[in-house]
Amino acid sequence: MPDVSFDATRAPAPDAPPYLAVFARGETGRQARRYHLVETPSGFFKTALHDLLRRCPVWLAPLIARRLAPLSRFRYRRRIFARRIDFNLAELHPRAPLDAADLEAASRRWWTGAGEVLAEYATLERLRSAGRVEIEGWEAIRARLPIGTPVVFAAVHLGPFELVFEVVRNGLGRNIVATWQPEPSRHANEILSRLRVRYGCHIFPPGPRSARYLHRLVVGEGFDALLFVDEVRDRQIHLPAFGRDLPTRGNAVVAVKLALKTGAPLVPVHVVRIGPARYRFVASAPLDFDRDGANGDPVARGVAALDRHFAPIVRAHLEQWYMLRELRLPGFVAHIDKGPARDQ
Repeated sequence: MPDVSFDATRAPAPDAPPYLAVFARGETGRQARRYHLVETPSGFFKTALHDLLRRCPVWLAPLIARRLAPLSRFRYRRRIFARRIDFNLAELHPRAPLDAADLEAASRRWWTGAGEVLAEYATLERLRSAGRVEIEGWEAIRARLPIGTPVVFAAVHLGPFELVFEVVRNGLGRNIVATWQPEPSRHANEILSRLRVRYGCHIFPPGPRSARYLHRLVVGEGFDALLFVDEVRDRQIHLPAFGRDLPTRGNAVVAVKLALKTGAPLVPVHVVRIGPARYRFVASAPLDFDRDGANGDPVARGVAALDRHFAPIVRAHLEQWYMLRELRLPGFVAHIDKGPARDQ
């Protein structure tokens, strides 16, 4: 385990506005009312439900999520991100072009899966011991790993993506450090922080201090690294590129640079849902790309290798890709003349 307190992995929490500010006018009042009258009650309910589901069988949380998914979809139906999900499904689905009925069914499955992801936080560290997780590909890879060299794992947000951290840390027995993007909800962030303490993984939020930890622990002390390469940056998902320019910064670049600096193999991993409360963790062979720069920039070649690997996997499991809502493809019209819509 890293000699770093788990407090360093917590997301920064916003300062609580004064209670009396809920009566103020303007932006001060709006922020105070949102904090005290919206986020606090909803966060209390979310935390209470999470704690209740932790005490239930592992199959129950995703079952409840499947039952509630239509309500969530209806609630957000006029949001711009909801229309963006349908647009992206129509553009990228492996069976495209989809007729209206097929698109409706695909969208319904995406919303169901997204709800399951959130519910599964309550049971995540119990799934392997309950026999719910298959691990594929790792034994063959482990036999070929160089001794004394860290591994850089690269992942995408498929299925219950938080499970990637737990499986690599405890199922594969790797000493990893990782990064994450905090949620907008402070209560969701606290749930995640408590979960990661339970399964014993240091996952740092963005920032210079976290970058220093990552460099020291991976480059200096030989810990493995795990980075999700389909993160949100500048309100966009940059990898998989889906025909756009490849990113020149972000987690994919960091992962490749760490692999080059340490000589570590760059191992892609992902999780998919294969049935109700059943999952498959897949480790793929280390990516082969030009590391010595003889045929061009090795970082760019590493990023291109990540894109070639993950793009077909994401498209094949598009209805399980949580980041579909954040992908802004060319051609999407955000505002239409059918009443007001809100973005998120």
